[in-house]
Amino acid sequence: MSAYLIIEAHITDPQRFAAYARATPEVVARYGGHYLVMGGEQQSLEGEHAPARTVVSHWPDRAAALAFWHSPEYTAIKPLRAGTGTFRVLLADGARIQILNDTATEGNAA
Repeated sequence: MSAYLIIEAHITDPQRFAAYARATPEVVARYGGHYLVMGGEQQSLEGEHAPARTVVSHWPDRAAALAFWHSPEYTAIKPLRAGTGTFRVLLADGARIQILNDTATEGNAA
């Protein structure tokens, strides 16, 4: 099952963060990941959302994402982002496609 790394970044030092941002994509690709969301405009449609940069990367599976996260290459790069902001990182499994019966869609699931 595919997996996703979802990162919410509040960058406070863009100049220093740039070195991390330049170094990371090559390592992501080496471990089988690719970016789905990186930069671009964001719009909050519901709830409170502090200004942040959202990055979403897709991975073949959870093991590949964790191999990247714990790799010697990423371990060497990660200190470049220290002191450049605050970060929240979530590893999420991809959707399991499931056909819902009529009662489940009406809120009457047994």
